[in-house]
Amino acid sequence: MTTVRTLLAATMLASMSANAVVAAEVCMQDREIKADQIRFVETQMRVATLQCRGGAHRDLISLYNDFVRSKRPYFIEAEGPLRAFLKRSDKGGLDGYVVAVANKVSLGSTSAAQFCDRAQMALQMAVKMPDPAGLVTLMPVRYRQPERSCTTASSAGIYQ
Repeated sequence: MTTVRTLLAATMLASMSANAVVAAEVCMQDREIKADQIRFVETQMRVATLQCRGGAHRDLISLYNDFVRSKRPYFIEAEGPLRAFLKRSDKGGLDGYVVAVANKVSLGSTSAAQFCDRAQMALQMAVKMPDPAGLVTLMPVRYRQPERSCTTASSAGIYQ
């Protein structure tokens, strides 16, 4: 009986140790960071379009539609690395992740200074920027990377 308990305890300890190592190793590759930034930018622009309609922001819908059409190849390309990260990090599926990001952006928009004006400016600039990830620093609600970077290089270079 003692041998069975010892074996069971050793198995549980090994399993817990393996899970701790896996959890500690979750990080984001550069391509996953960029994919997450692209999804964040698109989601924030969608939230702004829904929240800031009318008045001085009545052209947000057409700006957003132009943005989505012109940057569609980036959105398609970003989907694979983002799905891979979500699967590896056990954060759930893409749909649930996008809803969580939209909820965070919506909540953050209530305290972001001039949210609608800044979102409109970013959408106007989006036409001129080749890569939507380049807009991440212009977003009214600040981007927060969900996990640390796998590289030791500074994250400042990833916005290029």
